[in-house]
Parts: sequence; structure tokens; C-alpha cells
Amino acid sequence: MPTGAHGLREHGFAPVVLPPVPAAVTAGFRDHPYRTLRLRMSWTADDDWLFQYVPPSGAPAPGGPVRDLADRRLAAGLGALLRRTLSGPWLDVHADWLISLHRLRTLAPAGTTTRVDQPQPLPPDCEFTLLALLDQEGEGSLRSRLHGPAGTSETALRPGQGLLLDRRTVTEDLHDLLAGPGGPVTQDLLTAHLSPAADPPASALRIRPMLVRGPTGTLLHTRPALR
Repeated sequence: MPTGAHGLREHGFAPVVLPPVPAAVTAGFRDHPYRTLRLRMSWTADDDWLFQYVPPSGAPAPGGPVRDLADRRLAAGLGALLRRTLSGPWLDVHADWLISLHRLRTLAPAGTTTRVDQPQPLPPDCEFTLLALLDQEGEGSLRSRLHGPAGTSETALRPGQGLLLDRRTVTEDLHDLLAGPGGPVTQDLLTAHLSPAADPPASALRIRPMLVRGPTGTLLHTRPALR
């Protein structure tokens, strides 16, 4: 199976290994299984990605401040998960990224194959998609069929594994949950669609001065530089 930046360039996809799923992510999706969240990802002077929660536009969500606080906690847990999963040379650190996140729960009866459908159309400016298999109950696997620059490929994912797709080269992807004969299977799949932010970078860590130690007893103002 193709790996890393080479796999993305030659085949349009590459497998990734997920870090342990934060408890906030598990709890947040358990309490509100079909919510949609958005994050903004910006590169900082600390050579790391900063994840910021993007509140929904328009009318306030049901639940008011309580729901907003729960969303922010879930967003913080997702940021910790994505920081390790998405890091790589394929992402432009000079641009901010908007991430639309969905959790898909799929149930397949024993011995059957069930299509895993996306909850919303793919954003037209999406450049990358991460499929992360968070959890599974029962015996089964997720089968993905991808059509990219090298033709049609097929791969299977198990819990703790993910798939990174380059949407600029992968023209079609289909995903099925295959249940074993012993009983039904339930899978929780996280999808993260990455699109370049349309507005100029506005990360607070980019625009505010940083304080660094100078000669004894002094502080110097400087600005972070992107690598």
C-alpha cells in the first residue's frame, strides 16, 4: 500500500496511523452523535498547528452556551487528534485551512455489506480528506475503493487506522462496511475535509508581537516567522 507523501503524489491516497482517541472526542460524539464541527488550522512560530473552533454562522445552535461549550471541548479533543494525523509535507504551512468534521455511524447486519454514505456533499474547494476509523463493535472491516492517477485501488481499514485522500487527484471514492458472519457490526468513522481558508491568515499567533528575553532584565518584541 502507498505510504506518506510518495503515496499521495503517486496514488492520491496514503494510510495513516491514528493516535489514541481523546476522551473528549469519544464523549462528545456519544452525547451528540451526528453533529458537524468546523475548525481553523494555522501554522505557528512554534512549528506546530494551532486549531481554533469556528462557531456556526446564523442562528445560535439549540442549547445555547451549554451546547457551545460542549462543541468547544469536542473541538479541542479533535485538534489533538488531527495535529498528529494531518502533519506532513503535503500541507502548505503558509496557508490557513478550514476543516469540516463529521462523524458517521454505520450499522451492518451479520454477513452483509453496507454502503457508508457521506452526510453532506464534498466542499467544492476541498483539497484533502481524512477518513479516521475511531471505533468498532463487532467483527468487520471498512473497504475503500479509490480511483486516482494510478487507476482503481482497494484498501481495508480497521480501528486505529485512517486514510488520507488528495482530492485533487482522487476522482471517486466508495466505502463499504463488511460485517462478519458472527453478528452485526457498528463503526464510527470520522471524516475531515480540508479546504484553504478564503480570507487572509488571521491567526493571533501570526499577527501579535512575541516577547523574548534579551539582555538581563529586558524583554524584546519580535514577530514569529513562518518556516
